[in-house]
Amino acid sequence: MLFMDQTILPVALPSIGRDFGAGAVPLQWCVNSYLLLTAMFAIAGGKIGDRFGHRFTLMLGIIIFTLASILSGMSASVELLIGARALQGLGAALIMPSNIALFGSLFPPHQRGSAMGINVSISSIFMIMGPLIGGYLTEALSWRWIFWINLPIAIIGLVFIPLLMPKSPSHPTKIDLKGFIYFAICSASIIIYFMQSREWGWMSDKSFICAGAALVSMGLLLWREKKVEHPFLDIALFKRPLFAAINISVFIISFILMINVFRAIYFQEILGYSPTKTGFITFISCLPVLFVSPIGGFLSDRISPKLPIAIGYVLLIFSFFWLGYFTTPSFTNLLFALLCFGTGIPLIFTPSFSTAMHAVPPHKVGTAMGVLATVRTFGPTMGVALIGLFLDIVQKKNMTVHGESHRLAEIASFSDVNFALGYVLIIAFAASFFLHHRKSKHHLPESPAEGWD
Repeated sequence: MLFMDQTILPVALPSIGRDFGAGAVPLQWCVNSYLLLTAMFAIAGGKIGDRFGHRFTLMLGIIIFTLASILSGMSASVELLIGARALQGLGAALIMPSNIALFGSLFPPHQRGSAMGINVSISSIFMIMGPLIGGYLTEALSWRWIFWINLPIAIIGLVFIPLLMPKSPSHPTKIDLKGFIYFAICSASIIIYFMQSREWGWMSDKSFICAGAALVSMGLLLWREKKVEHPFLDIALFKRPLFAAINISVFIISFILMINVFRAIYFQEILGYSPTKTGFITFISCLPVLFVSPIGGFLSDRISPKLPIAIGYVLLIFSFFWLGYFTTPSFTNLLFALLCFGTGIPLIFTPSFSTAMHAVPPHKVGTAMGVLATVRTFGPTMGVALIGLFLDIVQKKNMTVHGESHRLAEIASFSDVNFALGYVLIIAFAASFFLHHRKSKHHLPESPAEGWD
């Protein structure tokens, strides 16, 4: 459900906008309310899994996610849809860390890369089918069906998880409640600031309140995490260079993945593709994920995680520069760039997640997976906010260059954002590999930093 949700919605955004008369920012909130709530609660989801067992937490998350999917499809306004999507994000925050942490108990370290690759491949079938299904349902029935389709998948999962998956043990863990509140206020304020200040005005009272809340809560969070015995956000984990490198890669790839939200709109409004054609080309571009994820896991286990990660970065950088140069590509040129994009993503993601499991001590795996899940989800929510902001700025700039031609301004902006993200990837590539080669001099304490304080 989570993988399909990543790709099924963007294709339907233009139709949702027409039905509700919603502008660009509300449509971006349809994506970002989900991502924001997932980022806010992902660490708590990992700790809840440690406390009550990851199998139980996984099932609870599926139930919440499915009920929210039903409400999303029944929404009568864009505001109600945004709220239902936020509830979906809460369910996803319970699912993701438990799903990853279960691999720590089901497979030994030398098999986790291959196991994660197989898991990602199977899950990616739904991610690959998402645009095709979303485009067809939007055009043939209604965009509402892109949410209701989660119901049969959830029923299958809730039936077979208790039958096939052993009950996972629970541990007497704790959660720093004040740290969680500071983190939630900080992350929400940052995203609201970048999303809404375009409409409020950067110097408006509301923007100043959001910026102030973000700075104050961030300061309180960092201060508390150094003082409290059981920190909510275990910053000490980032003192391990390998774990820091993994988080950089996961954050940046999650960030740049949100270009798909804007591409789906660009393909329909500028290139003139139908929802079905947009879904089809996105479907084709996602196909490499199915085959490349096991290869990434295999190379990570047998040679080194650095090899597939390096190849993945090169392919992604090439893809963005290609689309930055060919702003109105032919179908063949577009497909070639998107195939490179779809190949590069799993070559970075799969070895990153498998390596993270043995980058920290066993008693820290639940917390580390919660942190990684938060980074993975905070990346997209920042991606929607900042890519949308960048596009808004360059479109206004390009409108002055191209006069009244909105189409030419959109095309120029599409080029600018692709080049910009290509340079961001180059910087992340250099930083990640610098940290990969550093040795950790930090010793993590033996006591698990988890629990309700």
